[in-house]
Amino acid sequence: MRQKARALRVHATKGENLLWYELRDFKSVGIKFRRQCPIGPYIVDFACLAVKLIVEVDGDMHEHEKGKLHDAVRDNYLRSLGYDIFRVDEPDVINSAWHVAQVVKEKVARVAGDPTRPLRGHPPLEGEGDAVQLERL
Repeated sequence: MRQKARALRVHATKGENLLWYELRDFKSVGIKFRRQCPIGPYIVDFACLAVKLIVEVDGDMHEHEKGKLHDAVRDNYLRSLGYDIFRVDEPDVINSAWHVAQVVKEKVARVAGDPTRPLRGHPPLEGEGDAVQLERL
């Protein structure tokens, strides 16, 4: 599965590459995405494991009946694991990857709270970020 994921990274579509360029910049604000990430028997385009959000860039094959059926089975499995799936058409990503990334960032923020702070890490040091400190003065 890992080798297949690596191959998919090397042969990513134009839409996937453009969106990855935008999503990887979110790491600086504590939002980390993995691309071509194996989850169970599937490989998803992008996953933010901290908030269980999957982003799929859908090309033409997802428009056909066979592709829709496969997506439905796949999405049901991933949802059963607690993941939320956000699907976006590849032409939308190609036309405006930055805007698509902003929608993704908003989805992460709704689940995780403030997107400007790290999603994981140490709690604030004493005196940082807490109104309770003001009451002591």
